[in-house]
Amino acid sequence: MAAVETYRSHNMWHNRMVGEDAELSSHVIRSQAIAEGRTWAKTRQCDHIVKRIDGSVESITSYASS
Repeated sequence: MAAVETYRSHNMWHNRMVGEDAELSSHVIRSQAIAEGRTWAKTRQCDHIVKRIDGSVESITSYASS
């Protein structure tokens, strides 16, 4: 299953689909990136993975429909 990932790279926070290079969005502020990633995940009915600045996973929230 695809998932949206919120991660830090090049001094910015980004959202992308896991396994893809193309970014869905980029943000200076982490909370804005997380909110946008949540919206993308809800729209796609998939998981939202939030990573810390060091790349470790902070949280995984599922928005998949049952």
